[in-house]
Amino acid sequence: MTANAFAEDVQASRDAGMNAHIAKPIVMNEVIRTIARTLH
Repeated sequence: MTANAFAEDVQASRDAGMNAHIAKPIVMNEVIRTIARTLH
């Protein structure tokens, strides 16, 4: 979870090996959906 939400920030997270990227402010439905997608 990060405050960085630009497309290049998302790509940098992916390039670093992250499974997902969630920007703040937190939206619980998005967090839950991202966790569920990552676990499947």
